[in-house]
Amino acid sequence: MKNKLFAACLAALLLGTFAEAKIVFSGDRSPEKAKNLDIFVMDDDGSNLQKITHTPEDEGRPYWSPNGKRIAFSRSFPRIEGRQVSNIFIIDADGSNEQRLTQHPDIEFYPVFLPDGRHLSFSRTQDGTGSVYTIDLETLDIERFIDTDINEPDWSPDTRTITCEIGGEIYTMTADGKNQKRPLPPPKDAQEPVIYRFNPKWSPDGRSLLYIETRYTAQLLPLSNTIYIYNLNLKTQDPLPISKDWRFQSAVWMDDGKTLILAADEVGIKNQKHGNINIYRYNIPSNTMTQLTHLPGMNYSVHWVQGALDVLPKEKKTTLWGKIKNNP
Repeated sequence: MKNKLFAACLAALLLGTFAEAKIVFSGDRSPEKAKNLDIFVMDDDGSNLQKITHTPEDEGRPYWSPNGKRIAFSRSFPRIEGRQVSNIFIIDADGSNEQRLTQHPDIEFYPVFLPDGRHLSFSRTQDGTGSVYTIDLETLDIERFIDTDINEPDWSPDTRTITCEIGGEIYTMTADGKNQKRPLPPPKDAQEPVIYRFNPKWSPDGRSLLYIETRYTAQLLPLSNTIYIYNLNLKTQDPLPISKDWRFQSAVWMDDGKTLILAADEVGIKNQKHGNINIYRYNIPSNTMTQLTHLPGMNYSVHWVQGALDVLPKEKKTTLWGKIKNNP
């Protein structure tokens, strides 16, 4: 199955075409700490903001399908016999046709569409042990794919390699979960006893890894939060020269490879306080940051897609989101 899955993903990647672009994130619009997270979508400039889920549960980790028509996410439920439960869902970009994909009584998260658009991978933590599974969106068949407890998996553009976070360090591995490696060098001048690296993302050309590094004191008080780009061929590690002491929650590439979309807190990590987390666009060559949302709550787990979208929320004001492209 794994070889067929890899071939299907590679073929879809080579044949796929894209148009337009959009942002999705999990957020809360209240001024208090987020207690009820919903899924929001908007244009690349922050316009046409729409909330597409409206439930009392928390929805997180949204992820676009390759054609930009559907969004995968996890939804948390009240504890069942003391156990935390979250399952995987998908929904159309306009908030319609929500579908529950799993009903397992444990924690399932990090849904990721594979490039063929037909399969979805997700992580499941059961009795303290994590594994990665795939689900066929047509048959809903679920198969254990990688027998390793990994966080934030991200497939390389050619689908051959996965990057992920394990225990606060960045790893790469082949698409079958084997040949695990730690590509990054040890932190330079690491005086702090605890360093945590997370949010690994492949660049559009597959040559670099984007990731976030947080340094803590022995008392686990955060000292610094930095976004790095590591060039796998040149083995160079460059921090983004962002002047303010931001707290970064997540970061993803845009398709030009020169721009990032960030979920960030401007209050600053050294203040030991949290401000509002909003969505920003960061241009790497010019080192400029543009705020896209101005919401009073917490807005997490941003993801970006270049694809065809027609977002017309039902029973809401009609909003046209770019040119509609018919994808088979």
